[in-house]
Amino acid sequence: SDKVRGEHAHYICRQFLVCVHGSCAVTLDNGISRCEVTLDSPDIGVFLPAMVWGTQYKFTSETMLLVMASEHYDSADYIRDYNTYISIVKGA
Repeated sequence: SDKVRGEHAHYICRQFLVCVHGSCAVTLDNGISRCEVTLDSPDIGVFLPAMVWGTQYKFTSETMLLVMASEHYDSADYIRDYNTYISIVKGA
């Protein structure tokens, strides 16, 4: 699909993602390196630490992605602009 989710990082919140049905790709980016993980089984998941930029995409039509978060929603915890994220990570 052409849907893209995530595209943000958190200052504090940590997440664990499991694709309980279907499949999707998850990119984890720490500002220095980037890796892509395919979630295509409910037996595997990926841990997304705080201060790691996460993006989810390549969803199949039947995808159900479960995201477990360490914190309640707080809009102030989000970094939604990638250039801002890079500046924070690099200490600029």
